Amino acid sequence: MDFVAEMRKTYWCAVPHTWYTSWVWLVSGLIGDMVSKPMAIVFFLVGCTLIFPIGEWIRKVLGGTGKASEGNTLPQLFVQLAFTIPMGYPLVYLACRANIHYFFPAFTVLVGAHYLPFVYGYGKKTFGLLAVLLVGTGTLCIFYLNQSFSISAYITAGWLALFGTLHYYQLKKETA
Repeated sequence: MDFVAEMRKTYWCAVPHTWYTSWVWLVSGLIGDMVSKPMAIVFFLVGCTLIFPIGEWIRKVLGGTGKASEGNTLPQLFVQLAFTIPMGYPLVYLACRANIHYFFPAFTVLVGAHYLPFVYGYGKKTFGLLAVLLVGTGTLCIFYLNQSFSISAYITAGWLALFGTLHYYQLKKETA
């Protein structure tokens, strides 16, 4: 059995999760610009904590069913990958101590690195491109656009929405 293809089909190549994550980044950026930076950070952390359960709920609402077969160990990889984000919180915290405007760029770099193993888990090289774009975006925002608290959040939301949509159409074509 092709376990990678099964992961793409079963979990819709992470499309619902990616779309939800894009929304969290966008709304967090708006909160940071219109309400307060601390409120944006709290919303972001809570929203990101809910990525898997809400992504799965969206997948099921859109008609997704089932889970990976018993012999497929790739879901274990994704559980481990989920923990890479909170394990990076100390680095984000240290960056924010230097400048609160580093919050979103630091998370953009962290999430970009987090996406790299998705190339293997879903068999999609586009996740490698997404990883590079996110790491590059976060890095550029830290060095050159650090006067804006939310610019990295908006750009990251755009990349995630774009790649979620790209993966949706690729998956639709693959399963047709």
